[in-house]
Amino acid sequence: MAARFDDQSVVSHAGLLPLLRLAENVGFADLAAERIRIPGPAGANPSAKLLSIVAGMAAGADSIDDLDVLRAGAMHRLFRGVRAPSTLGTFLRGFDIGHAGALEAFAAQVLIRLARATGGRLLPGVGEYAILDVDSKITQVYGHGKVGANRGYTHVRGYHFLAATLSTPIAAPVLLATRLRGGQADTRRNATSFVEQALRTARGCGATGNLLVRADSGYYVCSLIHAVIAAGARFSITMRQHPGLQPVIEGIDEHAWTPITYATPVFDQDTGTWIHTAQVAETSYTAFTNSTEHPQGPISARLIVRRYRVETRSEQGELFPVWRYQAIFTNTGLNTVDAEKQHRGRAGTIEQVFADLNNSALAHFPSGQFHANQAWLTLTALTHNLLRTLGVLASQAHARARTATLRRQLIAVPARVTRTARTLTLRLPQNWPWQDSWLGLFTSTAGPPPLR
Repeated sequence: MAARFDDQSVVSHAGLLPLLRLAENVGFADLAAERIRIPGPAGANPSAKLLSIVAGMAAGADSIDDLDVLRAGAMHRLFRGVRAPSTLGTFLRGFDIGHAGALEAFAAQVLIRLARATGGRLLPGVGEYAILDVDSKITQVYGHGKVGANRGYTHVRGYHFLAATLSTPIAAPVLLATRLRGGQADTRRNATSFVEQALRTARGCGATGNLLVRADSGYYVCSLIHAVIAAGARFSITMRQHPGLQPVIEGIDEHAWTPITYATPVFDQDTGTWIHTAQVAETSYTAFTNSTEHPQGPISARLIVRRYRVETRSEQGELFPVWRYQAIFTNTGLNTVDAEKQHRGRAGTIEQVFADLNNSALAHFPSGQFHANQAWLTLTALTHNLLRTLGVLASQAHARARTATLRRQLIAVPARVTRTARTLTLRLPQNWPWQDSWLGLFTSTAGPPPLR
């Protein structure tokens, strides 16, 4: 047996063809040429460069050098205008804060167009009820020359970025917005403007009905909650523990507590134990009453409290109950038990997206320059949304599949490129398990060749 890398008629990722056709069908190239204007030779033909980066990310690239996968075999016969990694690296390093902001606005507009182009299939039911989840994540970096990387509250040296997702009870989440920040950035810094941006994009995606914003205690910010209310949305936010909260919780009648059992146990990092049962109760609460610190004014809403027992031994060896509490500030119309359950679902939704990003292009921040990494983060989110849309168009099973599954079944499909008369034909593997989904996707995205 012998092996040679010498076949110039084979492609390794035939699924990039329908993905880039999808991008072209929503006007990706024209929109990029209009919005992204980087001066000098580095900024020439931004649409081809952005599509090259997105295609490489969809194929699994998590560094600039990995983008060279687009120039292997017969890929040049399918995609004209693919740029070399060195050219793409120069392009990314040409971004400044203004260009990075323009790229974020561009990515948001592409998502809105994807939502409209799929006729509601990307986010089914979004017009009636949708959930906007906000969270932050610290991604560790190792290069000492990375501008902005630092150690924050986790004591991990890295970048601290914000992310907002939009989902429905029957739709997998898409990324509305991302924003890269230095490793020492406080979660609350610029959180209000970020949520306002995400709310505008959510409305553009069709979330014109009931919209719920969920977040943890890092987003328990007066101006942020006022912004949510002003946008006509509802909120469900974990409260920060402070001295004034304890008397309110202690004032809840003991008979008001309702027992609940978790369908899936919750891990408590503080105690290192799995929680299977808890109790919930509700009272009213007025927050942000200090007019000096919160000039926007106080907010009155429901205070939903969850508690669970931690068994502790006294000095005599006897067990006595100690309760741990978590409070949720919300104005939803659900009953107490359902409102608590709905809030608890936040972690599973956005953590799934973070896991997908970590297993894709966001395994690394590839550049030493901050704004180049900011552009990389934005393009990672854009690629996630394109893959999400690709899955929706492929089949019902792929509509909620993880990124790794979509890449394995729909993108990383080997093919031989042949020409008959004036027609290019992709000869794909016989008995490919997902060939019906792939061919349906290929047909539904048929259009002009991408990367022109």
